[in-house]
Amino acid sequence: MKPSITLNKQGEVVSFDSLSSKFYFFLKESEYGLLEDIISKFTSSPETGNKGAFQVFNRNISYCVTFSNNLYSISFEAEDYSMGEGPKDNEKYKLIVEAANEIIYEADAKGQFTYVNPKTLKVTGFSEKEMMQKSYLDLIHPDYKDKLKLFYTEQVNELKKSTYQELPIVTKSGEQIWIGLNVQLLENDFAVTGFLGVGRDITESYHNRLALQQSEEKYRGIIQNLQYGLLEVDVNEKIVYANEAMSLITGYEPEELIGKIASQLLVDERSMEVLDSEHEKREDGNASVYEIKIKHKDGGHRWVMISGAPIYNVDGSIRGSIGIHMDITDRIESEDELKLTRSRLKKYKEGIEALNWVTSNLKLSYADQIKEGLKIALDYLEMDLGVISQIEDEVYTVKHFVAKNEGVELSNGDEFKLSDTFCDIVIAKDDILYMKNVSESKYSEHPCHELFGVESYLGVNYSIHGKKCGTVNFSSPDPRNKEFDSYDLEFINLFSKWIGYTITLYENQKKQFADKEALAAKNEELERNQQFLGAINDFVTSLLDDETLTDIAWEIAESVIEKFDYDDCVIYIVNEEQQVIEQLAAYGSKQTKDRKVLDAIKIPFGTGIVGAVAQSGKAEIIADTSKDDRYVVDDANRMSEITVPIIADGKVIGVIDSEHKEKNFFREEHLTTLKTIANIAANRLKNALAKREQQRAEKELQESEEKFRKILHNAIDAVITIDSRGIVKEWNLQAEAIFGYTGEEAIGKPLTATIIPSHHHKSHNAGMKHFNETGHGPVLNQKIEITAVRKSGEQFPIEMAIIPVEDKGSHSFTAFLSDITIQKQVQAEMEKALNKERELNELKSRFVSMTSHEFRTPLTTIKQNTDLISYQLESIIPNEYALFKKYIDRIDGDVNRLTGLMNDILMLGKIESGKIQMNKSKINFVQFIEKLVTKYSEADSEHRQIEMKVQGVPQELEIDTQLIDHVVSNLLSNALKYSPGAKAPEVNLSFNKLSRVTLRVKDHGIGIPKKDQRSLFESFYRATNVKNIQGSGLGLSIVKEFTEMHGGTIEVDSDEGKGSEFIVELPLS
Repeated sequence: MKPSITLNKQGEVVSFDSLSSKFYFFLKESEYGLLEDIISKFTSSPETGNKGAFQVFNRNISYCVTFSNNLYSISFEAEDYSMGEGPKDNEKYKLIVEAANEIIYEADAKGQFTYVNPKTLKVTGFSEKEMMQKSYLDLIHPDYKDKLKLFYTEQVNELKKSTYQELPIVTKSGEQIWIGLNVQLLENDFAVTGFLGVGRDITESYHNRLALQQSEEKYRGIIQNLQYGLLEVDVNEKIVYANEAMSLITGYEPEELIGKIASQLLVDERSMEVLDSEHEKREDGNASVYEIKIKHKDGGHRWVMISGAPIYNVDGSIRGSIGIHMDITDRIESEDELKLTRSRLKKYKEGIEALNWVTSNLKLSYADQIKEGLKIALDYLEMDLGVISQIEDEVYTVKHFVAKNEGVELSNGDEFKLSDTFCDIVIAKDDILYMKNVSESKYSEHPCHELFGVESYLGVNYSIHGKKCGTVNFSSPDPRNKEFDSYDLEFINLFSKWIGYTITLYENQKKQFADKEALAAKNEELERNQQFLGAINDFVTSLLDDETLTDIAWEIAESVIEKFDYDDCVIYIVNEEQQVIEQLAAYGSKQTKDRKVLDAIKIPFGTGIVGAVAQSGKAEIIADTSKDDRYVVDDANRMSEITVPIIADGKVIGVIDSEHKEKNFFREEHLTTLKTIANIAANRLKNALAKREQQRAEKELQESEEKFRKILHNAIDAVITIDSRGIVKEWNLQAEAIFGYTGEEAIGKPLTATIIPSHHHKSHNAGMKHFNETGHGPVLNQKIEITAVRKSGEQFPIEMAIIPVEDKGSHSFTAFLSDITIQKQVQAEMEKALNKERELNELKSRFVSMTSHEFRTPLTTIKQNTDLISYQLESIIPNEYALFKKYIDRIDGDVNRLTGLMNDILMLGKIESGKIQMNKSKINFVQFIEKLVTKYSEADSEHRQIEMKVQGVPQELEIDTQLIDHVVSNLLSNALKYSPGAKAPEVNLSFNKLSRVTLRVKDHGIGIPKKDQRSLFESFYRATNVKNIQGSGLGLSIVKEFTEMHGGTIEVDSDEGKGSEFIVELPLS
């Protein structure tokens, strides 16, 4: 086995074998100093610096350097691995070890020190004698002993030649030092005989790394959530960190990225050139921003903008780089698409210009024009053969052709069967026919393919005087290497028109006059456009001088008329509070000399054409207002109208409206003009609106403050303000009335000298002092009752609320005080009345309970005897039993009704006396309601099935099932009872609120009059429209009590004759 040494990037030894130990000390500590040179050569030039040789003691030693997993591995080769000859070399080796700056020791198989060098003694503080009496574990910090003992035991058991560990030791003085320690096994042919340890003091670097790690962890959370991809690599481009955003960009999960070489995984050869240039900047310590294309996991690619910067070690060396990646794929693709479009457009433009040149060259004959045109088209389409044909009676005749290659057997006048050419398809389709590769198309078996060997084809009709006369054809014997794009199709379409035009021109010279007319019209349009742009420029210039909303609106209205030749214009501004648009400026019949609008109107959103545009945000042209029901006549009836919204930040803030007396007056050019004006004016109007709102708000605030002061001065409560020293600053009229001091008498005096009784002075002064020191006061921001004193010396009760106010760093206190002398007297009287009422309620409850019990005994007797009579009659005279059954059922029904009434009265008595006990338990509320719905559906005499719906995510409820059963049963029973002959009631259970569940029971019955709904939940109250439907008036009062006992609420929503809906809300817990 060759000797080898493994080091990390900081030059620290990670492992070496016994053969390499001498090499290491010679390389590291001897006068040769070769170790740094070897690493330096390799890092500066990995391809040429990975091999070399050196001499030690006149022996040639060759080496080889490799780098993997952030570690350097140096292997050596020589004829004889001994580092010297005889005792002299051993002495040199010993001298080097003794002089080494590393901690070097040997220990036996039990870990007992057998040798330590001077550096070890210096670091630990122990003498050599003391060290020889110690085990390596004696130096280890207590918190790490078990862990390291296990670590080195595993090294021995697994026969690991060499290990590296960072560990804390405790010196003789008690100081804790961190050591980076390489431990190598010493062994013979039979067993491990001991250990060789080489280490160095890494305390400073350890703490630096620890601080760096904590700093990195602190910011890693922030980095992880960046919307941009983050990639960190070491100096060898190995990825050491990637955030989630980087995963979105590359398609790889962070764990798939980490450990990979970034350039190999993500960059192609073309982008590598850019990357190499940027890496040179990193090596120089420079940051930069650049754009490259990276590979995506799905096989595609993404464009990213990278902001890269070097990352440094604590010692200032570069340990890697970090890059923030912004996905700019959409932008690049848009730019590429734009470039491609521009390229195609340029090509298209050049093709058109070439055709125009042919057309305008009067020296060319008709035939030459056609020939030159075909050449231009062939070059444009990159095809080999161009043919102009004439088609008559299914015969294809060559009229003109141009071939790029010689040897084409074709002449003008050649005739072919139409069906043997692709032109039969062109004529039938009456559209462009194009095929990149005929063999792969659905026309691969067409005769033209076999007869003429056409592999790519493009053809279209041309017309003369509106009549199809033939085709324009382009073909090649080879498939086309790209698809025909829209510009190709547009060009061939235009070329076919050019052919038709040229032939028509040749046949009819009068076409020349029409061309001149068209050119004149184009010049006129250009002139109009120039005038329009000039007017727009003037409008923008004048708009910059206007600041107020009114000035801007009038500038728009006047510009539309004066600069753009309109007859009428009205500017509307949106009033969001009133949901209307208001006329702010008008030019025409509604205008006054002083820029006022005559009879200005307001139009609600959605009303009229203007209101509809304000609501939709879409411009409209009304050609005939008499046919549009939305048209609103303002000052006069006009026949056409154009309306354009003014939009800022996506919202309509105004409308430009113009009308004309003629129908069909407004055209698209008018719409373009008004849209341009609206877009230009939008931002200015928005700012003016904001400024107006600000001024209005400031005015309202000022008025509000003044109003508030008047209210305080004339308030029915006394309002007194004192400063932080307790001096009175404000004293309103009611304060004068209550306490007897005028404002002049009270203001400027301490509050203790006016209304505070002497026995409260101490606590008042203490409270003021406490607030000034702490900013807290026990009596602030709450109502309290206390004794005050009038000017006459009379003490009386008041209710007081004190509010602290901070203004510009100083504190004051405003107190609102009410004389509650009368309230106290009334309160005492009310307490007497309430005590008397409680006694009466208790007496009533005892009476109701006693009466109900007395009624239940005879009712039970009646019930039992009725059942007995029924049984006897059915047994004795079964044939005549039916005659008596209806009377027995009537008695039985009335007994049950009266029993239910007694039960309700008893229940009400328990509620009023507070004897109802709550026994809550968690239940599945959906199943609970479903059972009750099923029960009452089955019991309905009309066999109606109550419909039940559940919304939201069902949750368990903690309720008293007996009480809530009573609540739901009563509501379901009432829903059926009060909706005879109507559709089935509906139950809706909703869990859509955060902390409450809602139960809705809706029927389609007789409903409840509005006048009865307020008293509906009172005892013994029944609605006036129940007629002969039986009931006691107690059920809903009990339902309300049980619901509120659960912390819930119940409401009713009903219209007479339309049914009722009862809404119960219960807390989820």
